Amino acid sequence: MKGIAFLLTYLVYCSNIDPIRADSPEVCLEDSSCVLGEYMSGNEIDSFEAFLGIPFAKPPIGDLRFSNPEEAELWNGTLSAVYPKPVCIQRDYLNVSKPISGSEDCLYLNIYRPLRGGGGELPVMFYIHGGGFFAGSPNPSFIGPLYFMDTSDVILVVAAYRLGLFGFLSTNDEEMTGNYGLKDQKLALQWVKKYISAFGGDPDRVTIFGHSAGASAVHLHLMNNNQEGLFSNAIMMSGTANTPFALPINDPRDQVVNLAIAAGVNEAEDLSSADLVQALRSIEPEALLLAADNLKLWAEQPLVIFHPNIESETWPGAFLTNDPSDPSIPFGGVTDIPWIIGNAPSKGEALVIALRLASNTSLQEELNESFSSRLSIALSLPATCDTEDVIDTLVTEYMDGKHNLNNDTLNGFLELLGDAYFIYPTYKLLKYNVNSRRSDFKGIIHFDYRGPYSFSGYFTNSLTDFGVSHYDDTLFLFDGPPGLSNGYSKESREAALVRRFVRVYQSFAANGYSDEFAGIEECNDLNFPNCEYLSIVKDEKPFKTGNTWNLKRMTIWEQIYDIC
Repeated sequence: MKGIAFLLTYLVYCSNIDPIRADSPEVCLEDSSCVLGEYMSGNEIDSFEAFLGIPFAKPPIGDLRFSNPEEAELWNGTLSAVYPKPVCIQRDYLNVSKPISGSEDCLYLNIYRPLRGGGGELPVMFYIHGGGFFAGSPNPSFIGPLYFMDTSDVILVVAAYRLGLFGFLSTNDEEMTGNYGLKDQKLALQWVKKYISAFGGDPDRVTIFGHSAGASAVHLHLMNNNQEGLFSNAIMMSGTANTPFALPINDPRDQVVNLAIAAGVNEAEDLSSADLVQALRSIEPEALLLAADNLKLWAEQPLVIFHPNIESETWPGAFLTNDPSDPSIPFGGVTDIPWIIGNAPSKGEALVIALRLASNTSLQEELNESFSSRLSIALSLPATCDTEDVIDTLVTEYMDGKHNLNNDTLNGFLELLGDAYFIYPTYKLLKYNVNSRRSDFKGIIHFDYRGPYSFSGYFTNSLTDFGVSHYDDTLFLFDGPPGLSNGYSKESREAALVRRFVRVYQSFAANGYSDEFAGIEECNDLNFPNCEYLSIVKDEKPFKTGNTWNLKRMTIWEQIYDIC
């Protein structure tokens, strides 16, 4: 009886395959290479089309581990693109349990488009996920496309890229050049340039945008000359390339040696770069991720271990050849690229750096046992800035001179981290690039609206209300992640904010500007930093203008870096 029941179930399943396939959206990149997608349920629309897990690069395994990405070959026939692929293998320090998840075979992208009713090619939005260059996911359960699809006016692309040591380890020579995660992004953009028109997208109207490390990556792409015309607009929220977690470290090869020692490679100090790379290729990826824990200096600090690095122009496929700490590097290169930048409040931005330090009294006590040195680690100060005088100056300004983290000094401590990693780097970037002769700067967004969901609890592992957190603005652009966001009532002010906020992005992608900035004074080198920005706050009218730079603190940071 069980066998008969199974057979009947199987026959029913098989009878449903052809109708499902016949009704599924299909796109052919070339005559013999097609992808079969699926219809996903919409938010304010009935449905849209999704193509999940399209390969843009060969799996970076074996000899391709720690190598520049290679374009995936097209296939013969129809590729099923209805299930997301695993995330790139990672050890997520943002998660309390620090799990290891994912696969090395991960270089795929997801494409979402509205139901086509004719018309011209749509603008394309290419999203680079955040996660400190060591974590993150392009999966639709985390980067849900519903809100962008509600506009019916944009195609959304979300690509994976290699993370952590697999994406950013470097011997500082041609054997292991590094920046593989950034090169993965570039290859995905090249794929979009080549094939997005088959999906109804305009290859000449591609907007790159990202949050946190994703925004830092956008900045790094802007620093390249973009000779291939891979993108036409850019948006950076809560991240720049001159933030401490994105700046190149002094000697990345030492990092390789230390990782190899931790992973059990014999006589790693004496090995050539080529032998080090081969040794690391032979080790299981999970073992390498665990070995990387030994590179932490204290608790979870520094949060980001593996950074982008500066490459020689002579290295094959060099991506980053300029120092991102240099604010004079022009944007766009051969053409001006319209760009927008923004942040959340300083205290909330800091939560992703402080993590459990914001709520765990035991960790706070550990910090206080060696306050200056551990604060230096948390700040990721350059070695030349890592002095007692610098620490004293910062503690005096932000923590009332108290070298002790407690309830009384916590807010100042968070503002210190937020300014160090997010607010001052943005300020410095703007100071040198709002000049219209240098770049096509379009506006600043200050996001200060906390809705019913927040990343605050995720980062701090507590129920404390720290206000608007780092990454909270993504909850008004994307649906997800699971367990944190459950959508908004259609009549709520949050739903109204979603519609308006998404339109800022969509209209910018379509036109290179947004009407939301129309009534705001243009920011340039003559009025910076006194120019206004678009401020989104929790009010009956959430879109306002404002200017809240703490110029005293920005001046302190300028003076610190001037003497370092």
